[in-house]
Amino acid sequence: MSDRVAVVTGAAQGNGAAIAKGLARAGVSVALADIRTEGLEDVHNEILADGGAAFSATLDVSEPRSVQDFAATVRDALGPVSILINNAGIIARSPIDSPTYEEDWQRIFAVNAAGPQIMVRAFLSQLEETSGSVVNLGSIMSVVSASGVSAYAASKGAVAQLTKALANELAPRGIRLNAILPGVIETPMTEVTRNNPDAIAKFITHTPMGRVGRPDELIGPVLFLTSDAASYVTGALLPVDGGYLCA
Repeated sequence: MSDRVAVVTGAAQGNGAAIAKGLARAGVSVALADIRTEGLEDVHNEILADGGAAFSATLDVSEPRSVQDFAATVRDALGPVSILINNAGIIARSPIDSPTYEEDWQRIFAVNAAGPQIMVRAFLSQLEETSGSVVNLGSIMSVVSASGVSAYAASKGAVAQLTKALANELAPRGIRLNAILPGVIETPMTEVTRNNPDAIAKFITHTPMGRVGRPDELIGPVLFLTSDAASYVTGALLPVDGGYLCA
């Protein structure tokens, strides 16, 4: 995959960092984006130290003008993008009657649901030029849910539907869109769940593999979906969840 250029959002930590480094090890030139500056430079430098090619910039995926500028900058730095990984996401654990619920809902949807379509629109011409591939990061909560995270679950449900709708729309233009649906992965976002004995016990009991996942376990599914091995795969929602959704 050494002829390809990828963009990974939310690349400063967790799943995004792992996916970016995995793509770089496969020979892909990687543009890293995150609203957080902390950690972004470390991931960038690690890729360079391993002999990879990388470019990085701070980015709010909910800001269309900033994303358009970023798309032009990436093309100038690395060439036209053929892989887009929409990983950036946020969560708020707040019940429906929380005083911050409306604010949480708006921000979660701006990043988790609107962010992927803003990114696709900004890189559309490049993806069409390269017959590119998009992988959106959904969640097991694209399918199921839990108490206190209705805004997050609704946003991830939207990601699943967006993936299928755009896969249908953009297939004639040579662009494939798929999504992976991670379960509980060992990242900062899931720390609250993993540190809650009752919550994590409930999850583990429901997961046939009996454990949480690691960020590096998302690399294989992403490499498959963005490679020629998946040339006839579009609109797929691939669980990476230790069997949670089949239990």
